Amino acid sequence: MSLVNDMLRDLEERRAAPAERLQLDGLQAVDEAAAARRERAERIRRGSIWMAAVILIGLLVGLMIGRVVKGVPTLASVTPPATVTVAPAAQVLEVLPQHDARGLVLQILLDRSVPYQRTEESGAVSLRLPGVALTGEAQRGRVQRDGRSLSWRVEAQGADVQVLLVGLGEGLEVRDRLEPAGDRWVLWLEVPLTAAPVESEPVVELDQLPAAEPPAVQAEPALPAWANAPLPTDAPAPAAAAEPAAVAPPSGPPQVSVTPYRPDGLAQARQALQDGDYPRAIRELETLQKSRGRDPEVLRWLARAYLAAGEQQRLLSWLPAQLAQMPHDSELRLLLARTQLQAGATKDAVATLEQNAPVLEQEPTYFALLAASYQQTGQWQESAALYRRMTALRPSQSTWQLGLAIALEQLDQSAEAARHYRLALQGLGLDDSARRFASERATALGGR
Repeated sequence: MSLVNDMLRDLEERRAAPAERLQLDGLQAVDEAAAARRERAERIRRGSIWMAAVILIGLLVGLMIGRVVKGVPTLASVTPPATVTVAPAAQVLEVLPQHDARGLVLQILLDRSVPYQRTEESGAVSLRLPGVALTGEAQRGRVQRDGRSLSWRVEAQGADVQVLLVGLGEGLEVRDRLEPAGDRWVLWLEVPLTAAPVESEPVVELDQLPAAEPPAVQAEPALPAWANAPLPTDAPAPAAAAEPAAVAPPSGPPQVSVTPYRPDGLAQARQALQDGDYPRAIRELETLQKSRGRDPEVLRWLARAYLAAGEQQRLLSWLPAQLAQMPHDSELRLLLARTQLQAGATKDAVATLEQNAPVLEQEPTYFALLAASYQQTGQWQESAALYRRMTALRPSQSTWQLGLAIALEQLDQSAEAARHYRLALQGLGLDDSARRFASERATALGGR
């Protein structure tokens, strides 16, 4: 209720005098109904605000209880997904073909050991290296010898690398093996092209044949007297011919002897070596050596098995005697030198490689190991001279350019060293660490 309305209502009830009414003449009556409506609306508004606040608080409390009961992770508890590191694919660093009188030797340098699949078709052998990247462009070549032709190609096939060898002539024989070479791996492919000599019969000309003599005509001899005598009338009839004796059938089914197939011992040893079963491979090869004597193929595989199994002392005590019997076998000499380097006998390795060295053009890998061994013994002059011959033969070989640059820098030939560091960066076959080293040395020596 309004106070003004109460005062006016009191004047009306008391019938106040006009003088008293004049005191309240300026006051107006208040609309109490409108005021009541406004007050009610204000109460409703305040109640709605309180109700909304209560509902919101209830919702928040309910959500919190639900997260606790159901174990819903909060934003703070959600960890970002782990970063998956993809290992880089294996790479073919270099392809080194070698041609000699025996045939083709193809060396494929890899940065790690990889499995490969071999497929043989009529006149072609294909090796696929899955998940391997080819550094640089595809390489190919062709070899012809003694009427036989061989084409080879190393190229990328999608995410794989394919090695294809196609031969024209007689059956194609390809020997493959994968073996470690320091911190790298080498896939060897050997294709012999020399056929075994076939002895031909001497050709006799027609005029060299003796003249044929006419056969002698002999007179028929006279018949004996009994042949012309008449037959007697009471001669007995000739006896009937005896019937041939019946042959008894065999008493049982024919006996068939089946001998189980047994793979060649050398093939078994190679398979064991590829599977990593080095003790079994060594046992097989030692048995073959006893039966085959000084078979070069068996000796090479046995040396590789010793080297792969880490039997350095065993190899060092066994291989020199074998090499003395075959001093010109460059592969056995190379295996012995690698073992000596691993054992720390660098001077012995240099002496081994210097004896009966092959021709550089036929086996450059042999001389690459010799040049690197010279650097380990501090023979920088010899290393530089050998690397110069090798880079003249194959200027695009980055590893040889890098080795020559290192040797020249040790000989205080900074300008020449910087130039060869730059040449190494221009070629292919260097890994990231070697490329970074060559770049830093070229910059330091003023080869920017």
